[in-house]
Order: sequence, then C-alpha cells, then structure tokens
Amino acid sequence: MSLSSSVIPVVLVALVGSVAVAQTRTPPARERRARQLTLRAEEPPVLHPLRVAAREVTTVTFDAPIVADSVDRAALAPFFSRVGVYADALVLKPSVDLPPGQGPVITVRFVGEGAPARVGFVLTTVDAEVDSQVEIFRQGHTAQELGKELADLRARCAVTEAGIATLRAQCALSGLGGAVLSGAVSTDGVTVEHLSAPTVSPGLKAEGPHVFYRSGDTLALATILFNFDDARPWVPGIARVTPRAPEGGVLPAREHPLLLREKRLEPGTRAPVVVEWFVPPGMPAGTRFTLELLDTTGERGARWEQVTP
Repeated sequence: MSLSSSVIPVVLVALVGSVAVAQTRTPPARERRARQLTLRAEEPPVLHPLRVAAREVTTVTFDAPIVADSVDRAALAPFFSRVGVYADALVLKPSVDLPPGQGPVITVRFVGEGAPARVGFVLTTVDAEVDSQVEIFRQGHTAQELGKELADLRARCAVTEAGIATLRAQCALSGLGGAVLSGAVSTDGVTVEHLSAPTVSPGLKAEGPHVFYRSGDTLALATILFNFDDARPWVPGIARVTPRAPEGGVLPAREHPLLLREKRLEPGTRAPVVVEWFVPPGMPAGTRFTLELLDTTGERGARWEQVTP
C-alpha cells in the first residue's frame, strides 16, 4: 500500500469525527426569563422583541381578550411546532432557532374598544436567554391615577361598610320583635304597594310581583329575578338608591346590600330578592328615587325610576 492510500482513511475518519461532533453539539444554555410589558395609549406603536428558542415554550398572556384570527399562523408555521391562540393567551414552541434578522413579525389585536388596539412582536432567538413567560398589560396607570383609584375605592368601602354595619345591627334584632325594637316597624304599621315593571332590566328578568313595603322611614322592595337560560350566573352585588329632588337635581346615591337566600342565580333559575333602605333624614318633600338592583359587575340587573316612598 502506498503512503497516499494509507493517509486517506485517516483523513476520512477525522472528517467524520468532526462532523459528528458538530451535529451532537448541545444547544447553548439559555436563561428562562419572565417579564411584564405595559402598553400605553399615549405612546406610538412599536414592535416589541419576543425571544424564543427551539423546543422552548413561550407563553404570552394578556389582561384583555384578544382576536384569535389576528395572529398569522401561516407566517409561524415554518419555524414552530406549536402555535396556540386562546382567549387571552398565546403559546409558542419553535421547532428550530430563528435565523438572525429573519424572525417573523406577528400582530395581536384586542377584542372590543380600548387603546392601544393592538400589539406587535418581532420574534428572535438569542444565545443568552429565552422568554418563557411574558405578561402584557394594556394602559398603565400613573401614580396620580392610582391614587385617585385608591381614594374612590376607599369611599366605596366606607359606603359598603356602613351598609354592613346596618345589617349587623338588624341581624342582632331579627324577627318581628326585633323589627319593632329597632324601629323598622313603627306604630303606624306597614303599608304595602306594588310597583310596575322596572324601567330597564338588562341581562335578566324581574318577574314580580314587585312588592313595596314601608314603615316609617324604613323601605323594602321584594321581587323575583329570573336568570335567562343562556346567560352566565348572576352574582348579587348591591342596590343603588339615587334621590332626585323635586326641582330636578340629583342627590348623592347610597348603596345597600341585596338580600338573597342563594349565593347566585344559575342560568335558568329564579329566586326572590329583597333590598331594604331608608329615607335619609331631611330629604325634601316630593323627592323621588331611582332604585337599581345590580350584580357584581354593575352591568346586569333591574332599575326602577321615579319611585315614590
């Protein structure tokens, strides 16, 4: 065998070995990152980098519902083994690392109104880290806005606590004897009237009869609410009573708890509901009231206008 022919196998072995080492090279160890991103309406739209990597799952969650069809799955198909688009989340799992400068761009639109209306991402792969969890918040708040929200919340809590304190006192004096002792039932007796159907009743039906009780300055409305078969569960919130002066002015509203035996109304069910409230002292003669029975969202309930105590 000549020298040249004996060298060829050695060279081939060396080449095959180098190729095998290159093929079995382990991917770089990337740090998995969790981060938050706030979108502000007053800022111009920009593309936000989203760092993904082969066989790593990246989950993007949104604090508002998104339009599933706004995500271009066709643009992601060549690089991703999984693309999951849900009501408020996006799940991505690349099958390969994205080539530098060639990562796809995706746009996610939000459902309904609000600003900003969409958010854009440019997908990229870097050696150092990968985004495993990204939380998207739309419309951040300044310190002044947060302070105002806190003040409003404290005011609502004070009103609610006042109503709860009244209920606690009433619970301690339960029954007819307790009602007499507390003054809820006076020597003038109890008058009973019937209200007409509510002015509006969004999201459910107030079936009635709508029975209106009064003894002294204590008032109570009892009715039956029916939750539609195709509606979501109705969770009782508060009753809001807004006095309206004879000359047309609107006086400060008061909130009172709703009294139900059930914790909530399931779809297709009905239940009686009672609200007890009081004529505030010094209320001008001829004052009428707007009475609203609301769920915890404040969107579904029943409203009576021009209630005369």
